[in-house]
Amino acid sequence: MRAKINSTDFNRLIAATKDFAAGTPVKKLHKYIRLEFSATNSTVTAIAVDGYRMSVEHSVCECDEDFSAYINKQTRLPANLPVTIELVGNDAIIRCGDFIFGCPQHSGEFPDWSNAIPSGEPDFRIGVNGDYLLSALKAAKVSCGNSFKQPVILEFRSPISPIIIRTNKEDVKMVLPVRIKQNS
Repeated sequence: MRAKINSTDFNRLIAATKDFAAGTPVKKLHKYIRLEFSATNSTVTAIAVDGYRMSVEHSVCECDEDFSAYINKQTRLPANLPVTIELVGNDAIIRCGDFIFGCPQHSGEFPDWSNAIPSGEPDFRIGVNGDYLLSALKAAKVSCGNSFKQPVILEFRSPISPIIIRTNKEDVKMVLPVRIKQNS
């Protein structure tokens, strides 16, 4: 079981999922990023969960058969080099340039992430500028005393109405939606 991917794509997969892997997990596998390789689709899917959140990222790759491997969320490789990931016994061996290292593989049940995503069509979709949404959430955290001990309330009225973020009844952050293509 062997896969090849570009290190820049590999690093993007890890960077986009690592904050969703549990720091102090209830389940041991939740502290790792799961890589699912598909020979049929020539893709790799990176999944990280912590019991409250989930991140799923995809990239192209070459692989000889379907398999899964768990890797440490701190893994970072030099940019724009070929990477080979191979399962050998109870280890995932990663080769990139002059680096060769192993990640021990652990047994146990990893959540069926594809069934966690609600099926069917959503009632409506809202597009936002990610930078604006992030700045509004950061401002909401400040409004909460730099702690999210109390919930932040997101209000959605329609796909074209502003998204209202409330930290209490009077404190409001607002993000305007953007137009999205119907087939996006």
